[in-house]
Amino acid sequence: MKNYTITVNGTAYEVTVEEGFTGAASAAPAPRAAAPAPMPAPAPAAPAPAPA
Repeated sequence: MKNYTITVNGTAYEVTVEEGFTGAASAAPAPRAAAPAPMPAPAPAAPAPAPA
């Protein structure tokens, strides 16, 4: 275990970190979410009619 002092916004916290297994097997990275489809451009507004 390792002890650290972490400061967040001026407040110090004492933390203890337990070292995990360091074998050859590792967790697979999380799958990435697909990017959302781009929104289509809005249609141009019709011009205002000319005053009569």
